[in-house]
Amino acid sequence: MSAIPSVRRAVRAPRHAAGVTLLELLVTVVIVAIAAAVGLPKLSQLVDDAAVASQADTLLQSLSFTRAEAVKRNARVTMCRSSDGSSCAAAAASGQWRDGWIVFVDGGDAAVREAGDELLRVQAPLGASGQILGGGNVSDYVSYMSNGQTRLADGGAQAGSFSVCARAAGARRRRITLTPGSGWAALLTLAPAAICDAA
Repeated sequence: MSAIPSVRRAVRAPRHAAGVTLLELLVTVVIVAIAAAVGLPKLSQLVDDAAVASQADTLLQSLSFTRAEAVKRNARVTMCRSSDGSSCAAAAASGQWRDGWIVFVDGGDAAVREAGDELLRVQAPLGASGQILGGGNVSDYVSYMSNGQTRLADGGAQAGSFSVCARAAGARRRRITLTPGSGWAALLTLAPAAICDAA
């Protein structure tokens, strides 16, 4: 009689389940929470600082464009605050430029866009993330003559500065100052401050 071969099965060691333990998961969550608590305020400050730098660059480019057009056209060219994109905003004590501005060839009454004045550029509102305040004689407009110098509507020298700030107090501010006599604009980076002043 023939023997039936016995079938032996190999005994394998039990497999360990792939995954993490509850303790490992809790340690990971705590580490992520600490990193977020430390990093998020710095990230928010970095975003605010980038927004302020971008707004200051936009304003500085518009000032340079206005000056260049005045020299090129051999005429007065004005940049004024504008919320509608076609006319200058009424004079305001705050000098807030955040709502936008226009650049135009100023052929008639100085610092007033009239029907025959050619519109050269419209800057849309920059948003509510910060503020741009004009101080001194630049709270409402900047007007360049054909020689590249800034002049008031009455012909006097125009000087002043713009402060570009974030809503939060932690971001660095920017100040753009018009140099009297030359029309050049200088950009300075200032330390964070709680109040945005247009000095």
